[in-house]
Amino acid sequence: MILLSQLAGEEKILYSRFRDAINAARLKNQMKFIGFLDIRQQEILKTTALSEKFSSWRLFGGFPEAERKVAGFFPDYIDWEESSSSLFPVVPITARFREQDKLSHRDFLGSLMSLRISREMIGDILVGNGIAVFFVLIQAVSPILSEIKKVGQVGVHFEEGAKNLELVRPVITPLSGTVHSQRLDAVVSFLTRLSREKAQELIRQEWVKVDGQIRTDLAGMVEEKRHLSIRGYGKYVIYSFDGITKKGRLRIAAGHYQ
Repeated sequence: MILLSQLAGEEKILYSRFRDAINAARLKNQMKFIGFLDIRQQEILKTTALSEKFSSWRLFGGFPEAERKVAGFFPDYIDWEESSSSLFPVVPITARFREQDKLSHRDFLGSLMSLRISREMIGDILVGNGIAVFFVLIQAVSPILSEIKKVGQVGVHFEEGAKNLELVRPVITPLSGTVHSQRLDAVVSFLTRLSREKAQELIRQEWVKVDGQIRTDLAGMVEEKRHLSIRGYGKYVIYSFDGITKKGRLRIAAGHYQ
């Protein structure tokens, strides 16, 4: 649970931006957009909206499985079901390059930010063989299409749209089993197939992030729908903790991003 009173630095500024957007939607009937937001920032938004008793907001990242999402704040008269996601200033860009040339998420992010495009204007970047699809705010489209000819040393052709999103969608391998509890060390042990002691060492070394934040509290609880990144092992999502076995262990369902 995020405590708004304990926010500091950039997170406190973001909290103020959320409140300003809520007031603009509620009092002035204006639509406002903030983002792209990472998972931690989305949690701050959810807590802020709850505190402000404001429900006319949505998150959209360009496709259902998106991790980074834009926050939209809407007047009450907006029919969300009818207007759908078309209101959001989110645009997909497809990049094509030779399959023998290997490019990574980091390569594309570096090229985009070299144009002085802020991280907040860039959503998920999905990279496949000879193709990448990423999502940006609409004001970033023109400089990307007109100014980027290479990513690293690789020639790349950019076009607006995402007709082949299925080629780069993340593959998530399902995982299921049991854990002693929802403690962080128990969950990391299950995900990595390491002993509890070795899992604890990963946590102490600050190699484990939950929703983008380093966690070092071995006994801290991991909630459903959380995303974990473990250095050397990859990225995971916790789907559910559901039921107790006859031996008193907790059933867990998770996914491993490939």
